[in-house]
Amino acid sequence: MNSKRRLGLVYFAGFLMAGHFALISYVNSSLVGQFVGLSTLNILYIVGSLLDIVLLLLAPFLLRRYGNILSFLFFIALETLVILGMGFLASPSMIIFLFIIQLGLGSVLYFWLDLCLEQETKSENTTGNKRGGLLTFANIAWVLSPLTLTFLIVQNDFSRVYFLAGLILIILLPVVGFSFKNIKTSTAKIKVFSGFKLLWEEKDQLRIASVQFFLNFFYSCMVIYLPLLLSKEIGFSWEKIGLMLPIMLLPFLIFQWPAGFLADKKFGEKEILIAGFLIISITTFCIPFISTPIFWIWAVVLFGTRIGASLVEIASESYFFKHVKEKDVSEISAFRMIRSFSYVLAPIVALPIVYYFSYSAVFFFLAFFIIFGIFFIPKVDTK
Repeated sequence: MNSKRRLGLVYFAGFLMAGHFALISYVNSSLVGQFVGLSTLNILYIVGSLLDIVLLLLAPFLLRRYGNILSFLFFIALETLVILGMGFLASPSMIIFLFIIQLGLGSVLYFWLDLCLEQETKSENTTGNKRGGLLTFANIAWVLSPLTLTFLIVQNDFSRVYFLAGLILIILLPVVGFSFKNIKTSTAKIKVFSGFKLLWEEKDQLRIASVQFFLNFFYSCMVIYLPLLLSKEIGFSWEKIGLMLPIMLLPFLIFQWPAGFLADKKFGEKEILIAGFLIISITTFCIPFISTPIFWIWAVVLFGTRIGASLVEIASESYFFKHVKEKDVSEISAFRMIRSFSYVLAPIVALPIVYYFSYSAVFFFLAFFIIFGIFFIPKVDTK
């Protein structure tokens, strides 16, 4: 199989994985919120994110022992069983248990996908373009999948959402299993904590990892609290939320691939990162001022937040992966672990804000917090 076809299959795998996560990410908190209070829900997100960190720490060992594709297939199969269980089991305790496991699988699945793309990326001059391509195909799924929520969710019954999410992963299994070569990495190149040491020693790499932390802190607050804000505080139905989410996510489809190309050929990443953080902060600051369920006002503001997020995401991914290769497994694992740390910290910070004030107040804090990401942008560009 030639390189172009394998790259196309990586993009298709990214599309399927994104379609899966797009279906469940914004309904997880509402599903589990039927059985537990807000404080317990926050604790569950923290526990699940800690599990995510553990699995990413184990990833280099699994790569050495079983190879990238066999490990990838195992976690896809596990995620499939977990999702189907969440959708169809009647026991609240089992659903909560599976929810924690599902939270623990997100970053590690993307870690294996990263390695597949790194196999097909031989030149730093194409990193931004290829990363932009993967993210664009993934974002097509992120835009399209929430549209189905308007048809799948009936009277807070989420079972059909999880059935479709599981079906997508079943399709993903043969795509991964028959398309890529299983590669094992020697023990000399992968030590569990060496990735953090490498990030610490390379200051600009540490900075871009910090940028990822700010971005994923933003994502975690949005995934956990935006659906609760829209449904419980503002009063939108899931039919309206299902229509709003694709509009909100359109910037990822529109801007990321061109921004990745520009990061390779013209601007570099610094300018794109600065613009992205400013846009996120300004538009997020507007959210608490909207107290009425006027669809298009909410859609426009949320669309604006994702313009900024799409720019920060592609620029930070492009910068990092220009400095690592497929063999740098520990560093890639540490980089992906940043998402998990943000999902641990965000509920801890947000819980007292929600408890003493409101869901809206979380977004005041988020708008001010995210602007500090500008101070962590790398000093050396990779243009």
